[in-house]
Amino acid sequence: MYKVFFNDRTIYLDDTLPDMTKVGKDYVCAFENITDLKPQIRQFLDPGKTGDLYIFHDDQESLFRTFSQCFTLVPAAGGLIRNGKGEVLVIFRRGKWDLPKGKAEPGETMEQTALREVVEECGLEGIELQEFLQSTYHIYEAPGNFILKRTDWYLMLYSGSEQPIPLTKEEITEVRWIDSAQLDEICSNTFQSIREIIRGAF
Repeated sequence: MYKVFFNDRTIYLDDTLPDMTKVGKDYVCAFENITDLKPQIRQFLDPGKTGDLYIFHDDQESLFRTFSQCFTLVPAAGGLIRNGKGEVLVIFRRGKWDLPKGKAEPGETMEQTALREVVEECGLEGIELQEFLQSTYHIYEAPGNFILKRTDWYLMLYSGSEQPIPLTKEEITEVRWIDSAQLDEICSNTFQSIREIIRGAF
């Protein structure tokens, strides 16, 4: 199953129909082709709508390819950084807790993007990239268009002792190391995709 986040709502892309007794006021749709799918997605993205969307197709990968063609795709990458105490680094940007991440620049690999963004946004050098974690997807609106952003997340390790420095020109006002005791506080004021990554770390 693929999950795509849009504001506080979720689009589920799957090759299995959901349990209709649990769907409630959410939306369920199937489709023949992109011409059939596109208007259903645009209707869901109307700001006045509520509920989640379940899209069913018997070929999940074909479903995701067709779904992606309904948007402008933007690749990005970021890092879940741990220190020697097992704490995780979070940033506070535009009123929400977040993880350091950003769009890929031309010619970069996703690993290079993730490391560059962490260094730029947190001011820490000597971070070691360890492994790929997962990709998350979210939709946001740009002038005259909807963007589907795929963010590749990597586990990273920081073994130094320098204090992180927020990149204020990117509207980051705080960088903080957190442990499991602070998890609920952070997750109560973050994005759905970020919540999944952070909760998976503890």
